[in-house]
Amino acid sequence: MERVTKIINDIKSLRIQGAHEISKAGIQCLKITAKKSSAKTKGKLISELKNIIKKLMKARPTEPELHRNINTVLIKAEHYESENPEITKKYIIRLCDDLIRQSETILTKIATFGANQIQNDETILTHCHSHDVVAIFKEAKRQGKKFTVIVTETRPKNQGLITAKELLKSKIKVIYCIDSAIGHVMKKADKVIVGCDAILADGSIVNKIGTFPMALVAKAFGKPFIVAGETMKFDPKTIQGIPEPIEQRDIHEIINPSKIRRAKIINPAFDITPSDYIEFLITERGIMKPELLRESIELRPPT
Repeated sequence: MERVTKIINDIKSLRIQGAHEISKAGIQCLKITAKKSSAKTKGKLISELKNIIKKLMKARPTEPELHRNINTVLIKAEHYESENPEITKKYIIRLCDDLIRQSETILTKIATFGANQIQNDETILTHCHSHDVVAIFKEAKRQGKKFTVIVTETRPKNQGLITAKELLKSKIKVIYCIDSAIGHVMKKADKVIVGCDAILADGSIVNKIGTFPMALVAKAFGKPFIVAGETMKFDPKTIQGIPEPIEQRDIHEIINPSKIRRAKIINPAFDITPSDYIEFLITERGIMKPELLRESIELRPPT
């Protein structure tokens, strides 16, 4: 199971990052576990899955899409009609493949809906690295639209650099800046498009730290603040008032503590942007107001 351990470590260290890719990697871990398992009973196989799921959820606690998908595999495996472990293993592998294919279909839909929101000669500001947002920009480029993307570096791990390189590779014009330049560059932007890691019951979104200040500045300049994300990112626990956990990462990502002794150092990975600041969400179901997402999901839950 060395490969599974490596994937989990890559998720934790952000070598695998972005909610879409994290979810796919988590599903892949379960597929590998089932394929390599030597379990002689279904119960033992389920225990192995639970062990991997526990490690995955601990690796990135603020990832509802990951949590929902891997728990879907577990629940369906537990309730699968066969008690034969070999037959159940094949079922789990097939289920994982279906979920990965479904995630790619969802990404394509979001890219199409999102590209329709980009006009020729626009300048769009974005933050961090989102596979949904990058797919939107690439689709807009494929449609022949000419536009510029302002990308913030996104400290402390500089994930914006990943976005910038991917867009440049697709021959999309990029302006790259430090996070604290958002007040300076916002006046040049026509709109903001960012991704999200979680969508909460009240329509607010969880995304990379620095997203909320960007939304505040966008509001001050009267610029639309748009969020792209799968409905799978909706966290149903928040309906019950359970707060979304905000991952606290290693303080060494920011600074060596010896350089600032006696100071309390914090490194939150995410912040929460209230729905009041969000113009609309781009989802695989189309464009919708954030406060209406919960109602849409309750009527038709993500598959």
